[in-house]
Amino acid sequence: MNADALHAEGTAALARQDRDGAILKYEAALALDPLHLPSLVDLGVAKYWQRDYARAIELFTAALTQRPNDRAIAINLAHALADDMRHVAAERLWRALIADDPSLAHAHYQLGSALMWQMRHREAREAFRRAIDLSQGPVRRKMWRAYLNAFLYDDAVHPQEIRSRNAEFVAELPKPETPVVFANSRDPGRKLRIGYSSADFRAHSAARSFRGLFEFRDRANFEIHVYSEAAAEDSVTNEFRALADGWRSTVGLDGAQAAAMICADGIDVLVTMAQHFDDNRLDIPVMRAAPVQINAFDVATSGSDVFDAFLAEPTMEAARGDAFTERVMRSRRVYVHAPLEAAPPVAVPPSAAGAAIAFGSANNPIKISGRAIMLWSRALAAVPGSTLRLKFYSAYREEATRLGLLNRFAAHGIGPERIVFELGGVETDGHLRFYERVDVALDATPFTGSTTTFEALWMGVPVVTPPGRTVLSRWTAGMLTRVGRADLIATSDDHFVALAAEQAAKAKHQDRAALREAVRNSALCDPRKQARDFERIYRALWRRYCAKAVA
Repeated sequence: MNADALHAEGTAALARQDRDGAILKYEAALALDPLHLPSLVDLGVAKYWQRDYARAIELFTAALTQRPNDRAIAINLAHALADDMRHVAAERLWRALIADDPSLAHAHYQLGSALMWQMRHREAREAFRRAIDLSQGPVRRKMWRAYLNAFLYDDAVHPQEIRSRNAEFVAELPKPETPVVFANSRDPGRKLRIGYSSADFRAHSAARSFRGLFEFRDRANFEIHVYSEAAAEDSVTNEFRALADGWRSTVGLDGAQAAAMICADGIDVLVTMAQHFDDNRLDIPVMRAAPVQINAFDVATSGSDVFDAFLAEPTMEAARGDAFTERVMRSRRVYVHAPLEAAPPVAVPPSAAGAAIAFGSANNPIKISGRAIMLWSRALAAVPGSTLRLKFYSAYREEATRLGLLNRFAAHGIGPERIVFELGGVETDGHLRFYERVDVALDATPFTGSTTTFEALWMGVPVVTPPGRTVLSRWTAGMLTRVGRADLIATSDDHFVALAAEQAAKAKHQDRAALREAVRNSALCDPRKQARDFERIYRALWRRYCAKAVA
């Protein structure tokens, strides 16, 4: 049997949904003819979907060598490189594709993504903006989301610009042609129907933070109805479904259709969660789906006037540096996280065993702004002999990525011997053991940590956070306040450096077990009270709506 026949059998197996059988046939075809182009490409696609990105890259590279001008192969290779965290190589391919055809909106979008991973936020915005200009229909909103989010990671961006750009996006969204009239009974004390709109009813960090609103709700006074944009459901989805009183999918519906469904369900309060991220929907509340609408678990203004409130913790909102279109209402417990009971025990700080001080950050490298590098460099300079350990899955596996970051530290006088890159450890246990090699964690800016900060604190490692004036830049500050460690919140750049040096000097005497217990017993791990806080706000806003309606 020749390679063509084996490839045909593989394609037939794939048509039967037998991916493993197809892979065997494609491999057999390549064993006979290592340059068989159709098998190189189709096996590459199969390996990509198996997340064997290294093998997919090998196959697509071999195919592209034969067909250097084949756009489809080049796109496949660029995606595999990106998913393998080889963003510099992916950037080169996307730029080549754009040079060949500047009208490829998808290439501009993916170029922006590659630049974000390299912490080149301004260039990324330019690429995303071009992608917007070249796009139409639903895909255009995806481009808009990436563009708007790119502003959140750049210290040089003023909050007023974030508001203006978001308002520009909102202006494109369809609005109700006539004022919406709600049939909901205007009884301020009755049982309320709460709707939650999110794409994160799945295995996702955001889901952990709002699960308590479902599990510990006051069932006598509140019903919960879900409007899910989660296209891929999993066991976490099923857990949420079991906790809800009603469940509907908004996948495939436009904003008007979804809003009409929510209105017909008699939802009194619609809570849109983390609308800046993932596939969360702003087009639904813009159509005025419920009498009361709330923006929750978000980090910046929506730029729209359709929300009756933006929920923020007092410490996060206290600096009042944001330019909100919404009314900010304070909840003492926006962010919560379940105790990490499966985590390894806290470890002795490395400096207690005689090692040099090790600072560390497990934040997504997208969050490493120029100001973060400057502050971290100053902290390293203030503690002679100290190192900075960086880890985020396999984000630093690409040599070009590492060199780019080392050059940025070098500009502040920090040599490559002071920076330690760590790879692997995707599983939670291995990931958390990173903190066994860290004395003091340094937070990012302006997009500070949330899950990352919680994990560090749970492992008993203090987190020093830079000063900030926005909710986005004070997320960690809110968490530290609730744990009783407001002493780790810097009030200036100089104070950040001083705190880092102070914590480094104290590192060998850390009581990491005590810090874990402080977290366990804090409001960070109290979803029951979180539910009460949110319900208090729901009721207050509902009463205000009823009073206005009567007036």
